Amino acid sequence: MALPNPVIEPKGATEIGVLLSTLARNIDDAQLIGDAVIQGVSSDSRTVERGDLFLAFAGDHHDGHRFAREALRRGAVALVVERVLDLDLPQLVVPSVAAAAGPLAAACYRHPSSSMEIVGVTGTNGKTTTSQLLRACLSTDDLPAAQIGTTGIYFGDDLVIESQLSTPQAPDLQRLFAELRDRGAKRVSMEVTSHGLHRHRVDGTHFRVGIFLNLTPEHLDYHGTMEAYFDAKRRMFEPEHCDEAIVCVDDEWGRRLASRSEIPVTTFGHGDDADVRIEVESLGLDGLRVRLIGSDLDVEIRSSLIGRVNSTNLAAAYLAARALGVDSDAVVRALSACAPPPGRFEILTADQGYLAVADYAHTPDALRELIATAREVAPGRVSLVLGARGQRYVEKRPQMARCATGADRVWFTTDSPGDEDPDAIIRSLLAGVDDVDRKRVSVEPDRAVAIRAAVRELRDGDILLMTGRGPESTQRFGERHVVLDDRVVAKLELDARRDYDAAVPLHQTVAVVVPTWNHGGVLAASIQSVLAQTTPVREIVVVDDGSDDETLDVVRSFGAQVRLERHTRLGRAALLNYGAARSASTWIAFLDPGDQWHNRKVELQLAALRRDDAVMCTSNFAFGIEDVELSDVMLRRDVFGRTGGFGSGAEGDLERELLDRAAGFGVVAHLDAALVTHDHVEKLDARVGQA
Repeated sequence: MALPNPVIEPKGATEIGVLLSTLARNIDDAQLIGDAVIQGVSSDSRTVERGDLFLAFAGDHHDGHRFAREALRRGAVALVVERVLDLDLPQLVVPSVAAAAGPLAAACYRHPSSSMEIVGVTGTNGKTTTSQLLRACLSTDDLPAAQIGTTGIYFGDDLVIESQLSTPQAPDLQRLFAELRDRGAKRVSMEVTSHGLHRHRVDGTHFRVGIFLNLTPEHLDYHGTMEAYFDAKRRMFEPEHCDEAIVCVDDEWGRRLASRSEIPVTTFGHGDDADVRIEVESLGLDGLRVRLIGSDLDVEIRSSLIGRVNSTNLAAAYLAARALGVDSDAVVRALSACAPPPGRFEILTADQGYLAVADYAHTPDALRELIATAREVAPGRVSLVLGARGQRYVEKRPQMARCATGADRVWFTTDSPGDEDPDAIIRSLLAGVDDVDRKRVSVEPDRAVAIRAAVRELRDGDILLMTGRGPESTQRFGERHVVLDDRVVAKLELDARRDYDAAVPLHQTVAVVVPTWNHGGVLAASIQSVLAQTTPVREIVVVDDGSDDETLDVVRSFGAQVRLERHTRLGRAALLNYGAARSASTWIAFLDPGDQWHNRKVELQLAALRRDDAVMCTSNFAFGIEDVELSDVMLRRDVFGRTGGFGSGAEGDLERELLDRAAGFGVVAHLDAALVTHDHVEKLDARVGQA
């Protein structure tokens, strides 16, 4: 899991290398056969690099021993195995590759967690939010902190890579720590899951502080019992792993952990039995005001986070940052300025009289808290769109469904069914609903259709909760992956409901969406052509699809004039829809990197839209391209929403499909002038002057 350029250079943590025999000293009962100089550690034969030590994990579905020969072919110089393999390669035979992986990788990369202050955050709910709050508290202008977790890997404010696992595999985690260390990171907040603890992913990691938030029934299909689930969480707080514990004692599991702790512990919670008591002084759509009170502590924290549940996350972040020596006033300022993580009570619209919210709630307790929060901030009906993940938590589905009926209106739909039958999953949800509540429940297997229907039913004062997926952008149906981001689907439908006010001045009401992927060499000139417009635009949103060249540095060089959004590699249509959904202006224009606008493009297109009372305007491309190109297009936000955005057809058909659909909602104006060129502005059509 090397971080992409230019943020952090991959590898480099062991340029000189270390002998396998030296690494073997970290593992009890190991048998060493041969020796080699190790440059890195990998457990995935597909990503092995020359000089790597290959770890042959015996996993649930695949046995890594079967891939050792491929690892050798790709450059592995030694193996860690549980049985001797018939390969002419040095081998370290261990009782458990999984248990050995963390200590071996940590030793290979020179124990990176020992040279940084790592804060581990564990609990059923709240890990992501607390980790993000901590990153904000631990960062300074010249020394950003890192964050590792569900929403990605961050260095300061930069999302440098999207995560596959909340807690990465042991060799990936240690290599990541080493790269962060070599980049200059001194502090890291990270989510630590029960799977990660039970599967030894954080073995070899030293936590300066460990945070325990809560424990409610989840992952019991994996752990079997709550006791086993608790035992997995408790491992992080053993003296060999962690120096100091900060434990919420609002549930029995936290109280038990605190009472049995063998390391220094500070307790916090909403009751009088905690060392630090949380008092929620106010809450609403504008956020929280919380007071923390202890024997030598009385501090008020204001935050934009919404919901009583976030008082626990704020307290945990405050106490952990203080434990690391951060000044109290600095912590309070950081918490006040910190935005919520993506997909955690993420409000998609707040100016239409009703609210739509995307949230990751996927446990019964989290769902109850979410509905309670919705009722605290919205006076009208609470609507809920809910599915259940395939192959996970089958036994809790009826309980989730019963919790869901705490809302006034419910849609049961598909989450990401994986290898399960989506209809069977919905039936298991319905099993938890009685005949009376069933009248308020609709079933719609197509999640996008369910979301659109729920948005269309919203009235003033209502709130819609889309739960279980947060910022996730794909669904898996067997081997097929479908692009679907709840936030984008809902935002398009919300925009479709907007009333266009022709009396609003057109000046500075334009958003420009720029999709990028490794366009660093041409992007700056494209953005400059937007900034040079005679009619200034309101916002420029660059949506990056995973660039690993200088693209991100180019965007950042423009400062506050350009907003950067990161996205996964899901194709051009998804990228454009996401960018449009993340903007807010009345008119939306698009610009392909490498294309440049004439400096009067916005002025002339807005004039044409006003003159013809049009919903969309196109122009010509400088090189005689007859069909409409992306950079030619400007259209009204509500109409973009009604079209459903860009489709998923052939890349070259996207613009034509959009134009054809937009024409069904009003006049499409066309300027017979070349307002866009590629790389060479001087070749723009002279007829612009007469347009």
